[in-house]
Amino acid sequence: MQVKERGTTPESVPVRGLRRITVEEEKLRREKIGLLRQELAKHRQAARQIEHQLRALGDPEATRSAGWVNWSAVYDDLPARFSSREVAAIAGVGPAHVASVVHAWKTQGKVAATGKRGQYKKVTRRDAGGRE
Repeated sequence: MQVKERGTTPESVPVRGLRRITVEEEKLRREKIGLLRQELAKHRQAARQIEHQLRALGDPEATRSAGWVNWSAVYDDLPARFSSREVAAIAGVGPAHVASVVHAWKTQGKVAATGKRGQYKKVTRRDAGGRE
């Protein structure tokens, strides 16, 4: 009959090749984490695109469940000249929210009013240089 010594753990017993296997397991774990993060990013992007399409179609459920709007993507989707209604249609938010975002864009120098109510244009670097 064998008696185990107290205080010994499997880590304290030297086993040939165990360290190499442990290092390989850690490497595989890191690779798996990387792959899963990439896959998650793809699925999140697909979900954002579907939410965007639903909001653009005026689906009220998509507007309520979206929670947040990627305003940089909305800005990128806008034409050179746009109206606040177009922003609302793309983002799926109300006019008050659009007004606050457009005001922030004006403060940041991204857009300028065209003179017509609710009409704006994107400001290019050339425009921002004082030509306006």
